[in-house]
Amino acid sequence: MQASDSDKKLIRYLLGDVSEVERTDIENRYWSQEGSFDELLVAEDELIDDYVRGELSRKDQELFEQQFLCTPARQERVKSSRALMKFADTHAAASGSAWQPLRLMFRLESAALRIVLAAGFMMLLIGGPLLVIQMSKLRSDLKGLQSEQLAQNQREKELEQLLAQQKQRNDELDQSINRERSERGQLEQEVARLREQQAPPPTIELGLGEIEKGKGSTSTQPAKITVPRGTDVLKLQLDLFKDEYENYLVVLEDAKHQDIWRGSLQSARAGKGRAVVVRLASRLFSSGQYKLTLSGTNNNKDYEVISEFPVDVIKK
Repeated sequence: MQASDSDKKLIRYLLGDVSEVERTDIENRYWSQEGSFDELLVAEDELIDDYVRGELSRKDQELFEQQFLCTPARQERVKSSRALMKFADTHAAASGSAWQPLRLMFRLESAALRIVLAAGFMMLLIGGPLLVIQMSKLRSDLKGLQSEQLAQNQREKELEQLLAQQKQRNDELDQSINRERSERGQLEQEVARLREQQAPPPTIELGLGEIEKGKGSTSTQPAKITVPRGTDVLKLQLDLFKDEYENYLVVLEDAKHQDIWRGSLQSARAGKGRAVVVRLASRLFSSGQYKLTLSGTNNNKDYEVISEFPVDVIKK
């Protein structure tokens, strides 16, 4: 049967007689598609059979030995194919006199030699088909493993995509929650200002906080805050060592490090310096430990932590 153009291209590829562009095109096709990879395996078997039968041209034979026989696995396949071809040709040539060698064996004078030769002949007669079956099974196992590998790679890619999508959704959800908290904090600040006009709340100065205290005071003791009964709003003053940010973010955490309030604020004049003044509803507090974190930004995106203010709250 005359080989098709596709089969000829595969043979040239296996012999290393193709351009770089053709080689890349063949590899992209035959290594990514299962059916195409089977065609490549068949082409390898046919090329090995042609070499063993001596049906290759001198040039192709040299290319076969230089390019194709570059791995021990392929060399073993050629040896196996040559042995099978020899076995098949021997039995085909024997025709009707296939048992003539066996008859000659039993004419030998040495009984031991007759047993050895007879055993060798039977092993060859039985082992040939078994070798073919074993090779077929190995090829089937190889195809199964390659299919499983492709499926595993596909599953890993799908899992990575799902994880990336889930991470993106989580990030978007976190941003949405923080945005809603910040907007709620701004509304609460406005409400607190209106209430301040009716009944001025007590102002509690917290100083510079833990991080910036190294530039001034060395005390790290938490501030004590007492919330009198009937107080609706607390006014907390967070002093600034330097007022170098356009906007400030204040986050209130409880003892379990959970955010219970956050708001975006601007600095204001406080005495001889600048400070961030936070107005918080007293209902946010119960007796216990809290921490306020002050951060600053100049682009409303990248916040830098400026200082932290641990406080102990006592409600009466």
